[in-house]
Amino acid sequence: MNLDFYRNFVKIVECGTLSATARYLHVAQSALSSQVKQFEEEYHSQLFIRNARHMEPTEAGKILYEKAKHMILLEDAAHKEIQAYEEGIQGTVRVGMTQAYPDTIMTRIFLQFRREHPRIRFAIYEMNSNEIVGLLRSGVIEIGVIRTANLLPVDLEEAITARERLSAYCGYNNPWISPYEKEVPLSLLEQVPIAISRGFSGTLQFIFERADIHPTIMSISTSRSNAMMWGREKEAVAIICAGEKETLDDAESFCRPLVSDDPTVANKLNTTRSFVIMKDRTLSAAARKFICFSKCHLNEEAKDTGSNR
Repeated sequence: MNLDFYRNFVKIVECGTLSATARYLHVAQSALSSQVKQFEEEYHSQLFIRNARHMEPTEAGKILYEKAKHMILLEDAAHKEIQAYEEGIQGTVRVGMTQAYPDTIMTRIFLQFRREHPRIRFAIYEMNSNEIVGLLRSGVIEIGVIRTANLLPVDLEEAITARERLSAYCGYNNPWISPYEKEVPLSLLEQVPIAISRGFSGTLQFIFERADIHPTIMSISTSRSNAMMWGREKEAVAIICAGEKETLDDAESFCRPLVSDDPTVANKLNTTRSFVIMKDRTLSAAARKFICFSKCHLNEEAKDTGSNR
């Protein structure tokens, strides 16, 4: 099947009607109708529920829609990488990342890598961990940067591990935590409003139950940026993951690691951020360079952190 048909199929789902899609793509409506019919014959399944005003994809149609988007991304990535090679540029690093704003760790890695390898390009996808794993498996990206609360799927391997800590982030002159303390005991969060990211809600629930601490969860959000907003505005204490050498202090707010005397709780306060790749899949030269550079960079930071303790 022509890949342009898959592009058109994606657009039909997004536009909702053949007529709107035809106007957008500047093609005949009859041609789009014929392509849908060919798809339904090819996959032996009805792909749309049709009515007078809208075309709603069936469950089969939704599956094809998601797969078609991955196919298109993969073709685009191939075109860009080959074009970069033909132009004498040494490849493209295709990486997926969970959202974390501001992300000082990845900012330093990207900027320093770019300065050392100015002829390498980036294709960066920001989404949740499950979506990143999907892009890895489909070949759209080669490297995923995710926080791993559980064991990795068996088809992935961890290329690099960056250590992080669960930390308290809030504005100066807040009523709960002093910026003059280097660490924040969990006990200080008793009855305090907190803002957290969804990915660590289960871990935090375990920590609070084990430590017999009862904060008030004021906000749960997808990324740490919203949690940090509440902390910065002194509406809550944001509980976020921060790298061991990540600097989030500024003129308005500060960040301090959480600590506990309970060894089990203390262990849970340490987290990891992992650079993951597919097992048994050869990385491009650009991806190998990026992995090697990132590993050296994080190792150097770990040495500096250890020497400053």
